[in-house]
Amino acid sequence: MKAVISTILILSLLASLLTGCWDRRELNEIGITVGLGVDKEGDQVRVSAQVVVPSEVASKSRSSKGAPAVILFDVTAPTLYEAIQKITEISPRIIYLSHIRMLVFGEEFARQGIADVVESLMREPFARTDFYICVAKGTSASNMLQVVTTLEKIPANKMFSSMEVLSKTWAPVSKVTIDQLMEELASSEIHTTLPALEAKGDLPEGITEGMDNVKTIKPTTVLAISSLAVFKKDRLIGWLDESDSKGYNYIRNHVDTTTGHIDCPEGGKIALMALRSHTKTKVFMHNGEPLIQISVENKSTIRENNCRKMELKSVADVHEIERESNAKLIEIMKHSVETVRRKFKVDIFGFGQLVHQADPKAWKVLKKDWDHTFMNVQIEYKANTEIKKLGAIMNSFQKKMTE
Repeated sequence: MKAVISTILILSLLASLLTGCWDRRELNEIGITVGLGVDKEGDQVRVSAQVVVPSEVASKSRSSKGAPAVILFDVTAPTLYEAIQKITEISPRIIYLSHIRMLVFGEEFARQGIADVVESLMREPFARTDFYICVAKGTSASNMLQVVTTLEKIPANKMFSSMEVLSKTWAPVSKVTIDQLMEELASSEIHTTLPALEAKGDLPEGITEGMDNVKTIKPTTVLAISSLAVFKKDRLIGWLDESDSKGYNYIRNHVDTTTGHIDCPEGGKIALMALRSHTKTKVFMHNGEPLIQISVENKSTIRENNCRKMELKSVADVHEIERESNAKLIEIMKHSVETVRRKFKVDIFGFGQLVHQADPKAWKVLKKDWDHTFMNVQIEYKANTEIKKLGAIMNSFQKKMTE
């Protein structure tokens, strides 16, 4: 009997400890944030939260008024999380960060340093780490998050989907998550890059138009991600153009598939699609000096042939195209490196990481002045393009069709 009573008492004590989730929130109490923008306002932080409007995204309760699927809350405070909490002054719901899709830094804020925000978001126990990050080029993050987008009702989802598609099919852009960003910011072996978010068209008018921006076949303003922002440690220092961004991603082995062209010797162009691309990088040390070797392997197909004379009738024609493609790839990578050396003077390619992995002892000496060494390090470029397919037809019929 005593044993039974003791068991009941123990179970009662244990039951008293089961108080449930201390921080549980009901769905109708939270504002699901899908996009977060961070800007500078004086000496304070301006936070813009793109929050889903439930009634506008639920198909059965879709409003006939054509209202936006999200609402944007802008609040300024001394720190990031003060601003996030302060949003409750104007929002009837608590800002919930577990469903963030995009984090956007305004250009002015990024130029003054992003480390504080990155660390703060990494500390947040309920914020996921698989959202993507970009920098608003030439404007604020708040402005970008106010643009209504086509195809996707939620603008942050549009940006997220664009990043997914671009990174797989178009080489100038690669995805960056917050844990990857923090790792690079904390490293002495590499400086980071982030995708650049641009507004194409009339941004002020696109913001003013609101939903009218997507009620025409050609919107006034569209959001595009087509190049990279370059950082020195945690501060934005400039931008790469589309071609140099592509060269960067080839070197970093971030290219899956992409399309480019080569010039024909007698005039015209041939468009090539890389079906698969893989880059290998090696380091060879000689008398304490590194030699970086970059080798790209491309499996490609011909998508367009506008050459005046080359008609792909022979193996020699195909080999000529492969040679021209190799030269073009090397040119793109070399130009990217030289642009970064000339304009920014920082190692965004991870050459320091390669040296560290290849020869840790040599790295202990070189890392003290690696940015200077990077400016003169010897680099060898190699490319091997293999044409796997010629398309659905062998020869070009343009001459016959245009005569």
